[in-house]
Amino acid sequence: MSQSEEDTELIFTRYLYSKEDVIRSLFIALLNKETDEALFWAYEIYYSGFQEEIMEIVIRIFHEIYEKCNSSQFCEFVLNQYSKWLENQGDDTILGTIVWNLSKNTYDLTRFIENYFTITLNVIRKNEPKKRKLRLIFKETDIEKYKTIDVSEPSKAWRILPKVCKYGIHSEIRSLFQITNIDFHKEYCENWLFYAARSPIWCHRIMSCGGFVMDNETVNVVDEDKAEEFYQLYNYEPDEQPREIQEKSIGNCDIAQMSIEDFIKKYVNHA
Repeated sequence: MSQSEEDTELIFTRYLYSKEDVIRSLFIALLNKETDEALFWAYEIYYSGFQEEIMEIVIRIFHEIYEKCNSSQFCEFVLNQYSKWLENQGDDTILGTIVWNLSKNTYDLTRFIENYFTITLNVIRKNEPKKRKLRLIFKETDIEKYKTIDVSEPSKAWRILPKVCKYGIHSEIRSLFQITNIDFHKEYCENWLFYAARSPIWCHRIMSCGGFVMDNETVNVVDEDKAEEFYQLYNYEPDEQPREIQEKSIGNCDIAQMSIEDFIKKYVNHA
């Protein structure tokens, strides 16, 4: 989860969240043991076209904060699931299986805090027996609600974001995790397609409608008819969305930022 390991350029996901924010929000949702939220964030990255990357991120989180404090049987289960995905990368349920089970288990942030913040913690942990916990293996029906929803009526694409943006990103951790410091509102409202095109799902949509030429944060139309078709299907009109929806996607710039002291107090002794 270290900053140097992640690509920090601004990329908008399928539902116009900042990809970097989504990755950090997934981490926080796991710490909060908010299972549905963690699944929502994981599949937001997955269905934006970053399948391999999100699987690697989830396994890295497993190694960093779960592996040392859970049973060998649980660790073997997680790694076996990952191996199954490597053998069959078309199985979309495996990500859900791993994230669900991580969210239900104990974590230890000691090594993460040492590696990420160079802070050594003197935490005395009870040597409790590692109990066997319920494990769940996802079926296709379990991930239906996380699959991409497309517009059902042409010219009604603006209705999508209020329907699909279930959770708001954790903008209170941007300073703590050194997340890209730019004017998210400006880019979200004025240049959203330029940054969305960096996601495979949006790149495919653009190409399927004739393709656009990118030029300095602008989108130039190649084929007027195809462009009209594209905007009929995919113009989410983020600049026209209610403030509540905009803030779910890009956060509230005025929100109080969490300090490392706040983070340690909230999470280190409450795993």
